[in-house]
Amino acid sequence: HGALRDGRLVNVQARLLVDGGAYTSTSPAVIGNATTFAAGPYEVPNARLVGIAVFTNNPPCGAMRGFGAVQACFAYEAQMDKLAAVLGIDPLQLRMTNALRTGSVLPTGQRIEGKAPVRECLQRLAGLPLPPEDSPLDRDPIMLPGGAGNVGHGEALKRGIGLAVGYKNLAYSEGFDDSSEAWVRVWPDRDGRGAMAEVKTAAVEVGQGLDTVVTQIVQTELGIDRIQVCQPDTAIGSAGSSSASRQTMMTGGAVQLACQAVREEIEKSGGLSELRRPVEATRVYRHRQTRPLDANGQGDPHVSFAFGAARAVVEVDQDLGLVRVVQLAVAQDVGRAINPQSVLGQIEGGSAQGLGLAVMEEVALVNGLVKNASFTDYLIPTILDMPPVISELVEEPEPGLPYGAKGVGEPSTVVVPAAVVAALRQATGRELRRAPVKPDDLVGL
Repeated sequence: HGALRDGRLVNVQARLLVDGGAYTSTSPAVIGNATTFAAGPYEVPNARLVGIAVFTNNPPCGAMRGFGAVQACFAYEAQMDKLAAVLGIDPLQLRMTNALRTGSVLPTGQRIEGKAPVRECLQRLAGLPLPPEDSPLDRDPIMLPGGAGNVGHGEALKRGIGLAVGYKNLAYSEGFDDSSEAWVRVWPDRDGRGAMAEVKTAAVEVGQGLDTVVTQIVQTELGIDRIQVCQPDTAIGSAGSSSASRQTMMTGGAVQLACQAVREEIEKSGGLSELRRPVEATRVYRHRQTRPLDANGQGDPHVSFAFGAARAVVEVDQDLGLVRVVQLAVAQDVGRAINPQSVLGQIEGGSAQGLGLAVMEEVALVNGLVKNASFTDYLIPTILDMPPVISELVEEPEPGLPYGAKGVGEPSTVVVPAAVVAALRQATGRELRRAPVKPDDLVGL
């Protein structure tokens, strides 16, 4: 990173190298996506960004929550902290100075036409309360780094605070013709309990709250309380995958269009009270067309963006190399929260996965063989590992998207690993250039 003395970025050079494993899988798409974000959510007038995926004898590496944006964020946020230290500028202020905004032009040449509340996310994050710092001698041993297995008494505890901000694209990108189809039928009142609506899509509820969102959209558009969301049906047009933070936008948009078509027919018949026969409609939603990058890395690859900022508070036992994440705070750009409770759940789930990536999750490979191929050896966070998560929803409806809602499943996973490792750097003074951070990274030479 190159910057002026006042902190304004003038140049970013980044080289991303990905182990794609023995087969192509989705590595080309992942490295392409990661490279478009390699300069971070900052205005950078000059950039040279190179992404390379290589074949190795390791297992294939493909898509995962964040789709390349997680790794890019880890790198550029570490650089921003280094830059802040060299310039003697507060890390938060450095990020505020360079933050993207509506109208900013990215290194790909794409102009941000939608909302880009990067500064708002940072400001809201800074206003969230920090946890109190109590004496380790006064607490239950389970609250020490390492829990009850910590053989010390907290004499060597050091607290650190880390910050990260990042962004991620929404929906399929780079010219992909993304779509989702929905069918809606309204039955007239037959039993005195009012009309009933039935909804079919091929979209799958996997715990992300999609069925609830679909129900709310039908209720909003048709004013009907009796709603049946049918099981996913492959007889109807594709809804695509529950990835790329896209289902609320895509399937929600299709349901909205189908409801609007049904409502027009109902109004022609004199309204719900005069409805004598079922009315149905099938509609397809497509987002705006994108354009893949050309040979010079220029194009209009992404539909829209979601931004987020995270702060992590950690404690490190400097004798034992044990870590406890005390608190996570996330301020996330959500467009418009259709169901705030579900949005909070998504942010907390993404934060949990981000914590795992920072200090636990790693596929151990030796000569191309996985050495921790079970959940006995591959560690993921449990409820005992999770700290309180404070979530702040930054609502600025996105023009051109259904209800202005942005996808919310990935941004917290993008920023939390970088924030946790930044906090560990502050606590230990170590560079920590890899994740997950292990005990032997924190103690010894």
